[in-house]
Amino acid sequence: MIRVIFIFTLLLSSFFTQISYAENTEDIIKYRKNIMKAIGNHISIIAANLKGKVSISEDILPHSQSILLTLSSINITKTFPENSGPNHSSTTKSLENIWSEKDLFSIAMKESVEKAKDLVLSAESDDKQNIAKSLGALGKTCGSCHNKFRKKKN
Repeated sequence: MIRVIFIFTLLLSSFFTQISYAENTEDIIKYRKNIMKAIGNHISIIAANLKGKVSISEDILPHSQSILLTLSSINITKTFPENSGPNHSSTTKSLENIWSEKDLFSIAMKESVEKAKDLVLSAESDDKQNIAKSLGALGKTCGSCHNKFRKKKN
């Protein structure tokens, strides 16, 4: 009887661990999607100013700084843990090669951080042509990372 209780307890705890694990995976996927949306929103604000859709140029520098801060603060290991790829969740757009090509993914993220630094320097100069060039360069690093490590949008 003690053996049955032990096995039952073990199975039950394993079940609850799996539930907790699954929720954690979905939470981290949602978390990293929100980070990427935030970066995209800051880029859109800067682009709207550069395109003349709005004329609030004093917003360009703080939003450039926000992009740099956000990209710099991403902890790849915690934001993209092994258990959060397409083999573990249907809600992620991440491709499995994020984990199989960790070094390339890390380099791509570092390139984005460098381009974000350039964007801040350009924004500090208040030269819209330079800002546009830096924003385009940042966009290219984002795009190349998305092309290599994210499912194509339908």
